[in-house]
Amino acid sequence: MSRPTPPARLDLPLILGLLALLLFASPLTIWLAQLQLPWFVPYALWALVLLLAAWAAQRNRRNEP
Repeated sequence: MSRPTPPARLDLPLILGLLALLLFASPLTIWLAQLQLPWFVPYALWALVLLLAAWAAQRNRRNEP
């Protein structure tokens, strides 16, 4: 008899999506622009979001049979 597979966890991708919205589509962007950070900081933040999304996808993929 095969074991039932656990349901995919959707809370982590939802949290990552909300984090991306907070970083890139909120008044926080005005504050980040006023800090006069180096030019690569927005790219580094996007890379962080993408890496976290890839990690979450890999984590969900391990739960599949």
